[in-house]
Amino acid sequence: MTRKKQNYILSASTKKIIYWLLVPYRGSNRISLILRKKIEATKLPQIIGVYLSGVAVFSAVLVPTATDFVANLEVSKATEETIIEIIPTDTKFQWPFTRFGLTTIFSTGHPGVDLTNPKGTPVYPIADGWVEWTIFSNWGYGNHVLVEHDDGMKSLYGHMSKIDVSPGQTVDKKTKLGEVGSTGWSTGNHLHLEIYQDGTPVNPLEVLPEIK
Repeated sequence: MTRKKQNYILSASTKKIIYWLLVPYRGSNRISLILRKKIEATKLPQIIGVYLSGVAVFSAVLVPTATDFVANLEVSKATEETIIEIIPTDTKFQWPFTRFGLTTIFSTGHPGVDLTNPKGTPVYPIADGWVEWTIFSNWGYGNHVLVEHDDGMKSLYGHMSKIDVSPGQTVDKKTKLGEVGSTGWSTGNHLHLEIYQDGTPVNPLEVLPEIK
């Protein structure tokens, strides 16, 4: 028996809303940023159960239709993207990049910051130290590296597409840890950076060089 393909017709207002969600925004798009925040702040049973069913419908039905709609638009809308550029200085700490977008900041449900950059962008440690572990995974942080520094500080680098260091390896601020990616629970290319002091997460914006 042949099943008839069902066509989904979206109203003009719905298309406008989906277009607003999908057009480029801060190095990704609004729906990716929304989903990323929800995924990283949600418990595993919720992700596997109710929420994924909704995401599946959205991915299978609405996104393809809206993507075709956006692709056929004759007028493209320019969107703003906040880009941060860091001037390298001789300090103890540094940012993993000299140029990046900041999309998600530190909070109770998100103990780190998300830094956007294209896939393949080199990732560098925030300070000298040694690699405590490297993990390759399709879950959580995806491919990630934990670096231990002096004075009880550690830093974690998540969602990388490639890892270039090994456990026990000594690193300095010029050592390439790996490359930006979108592995694990990620909805777009970015680096998830966490910093711990004596086991407690701290805000990277309060540790690393000031962003002006």
